[in-house]
Amino acid sequence: MKKYLIFVIILLVTAVTMSFAEKGPRISFISDHHDFGSVLQGKTVEHTFVFENKGTEDLWIKEVTTSCGCTAALVSSNVVKPGEKGEIKVSYDSQGRAANVSRTITVVSNDPVESVKELTISATVTPSMHTTFNVNESLFSEKCGACHFYPALNKKGKELYDAACTFCHGRTASGIDKLREIDRDVIHEMIKNGIKGTEMPAWIKDQGGPLDEEQIRSLDNFIKGEAVDILLDKQ
Repeated sequence: MKKYLIFVIILLVTAVTMSFAEKGPRISFISDHHDFGSVLQGKTVEHTFVFENKGTEDLWIKEVTTSCGCTAALVSSNVVKPGEKGEIKVSYDSQGRAANVSRTITVVSNDPVESVKELTISATVTPSMHTTFNVNESLFSEKCGACHFYPALNKKGKELYDAACTFCHGRTASGIDKLREIDRDVIHEMIKNGIKGTEMPAWIKDQGGPLDEEQIRSLDNFIKGEAVDILLDKQ
């Protein structure tokens, strides 16, 4: 009898917990990542992320942002009824890009459990036979400068990382864990001169970038020191 009562109590607690979990709006994506595979440089590719409101109240999509100006995202509807589906159509412009790329789409909703959801897209951009790719000319061009060049001007340390580095390396300290394992001088050279065959440009001014030696050194210090226990999205 005692075992039976315990079993009934467990069932009741489980039922109440599940009922509570289902209350309110709930956003659920079929998939939160899409790989475009090989993309010829200059081509624009598209993918549609499908989501469903699995909750009991209206789901409100408050904001959809992308990590770079080369990526655009459009939501089908800002309000999705319980049981209904919505779409976020994402387009990626590979003009002036090369090598392996990854971009993030951030979806903010009124889901009380997961109010911020990150979607990712990736691709391997291959330059055409008639194109000579220069990552500095691409990222620091007039088209992309608003995201990658001008925000970095006159900034140092954490402020500089927030403005110029979070597009690729993330806004939290965990986004640069691997960098912390690298020697400080190597990090300095990577930031200063870039990494060939990747989207990492040369940030130093004499190679077309927006930074001077002092600013780059401030990034070295931040990555190797201050960033260890700091969440970059907190002031």
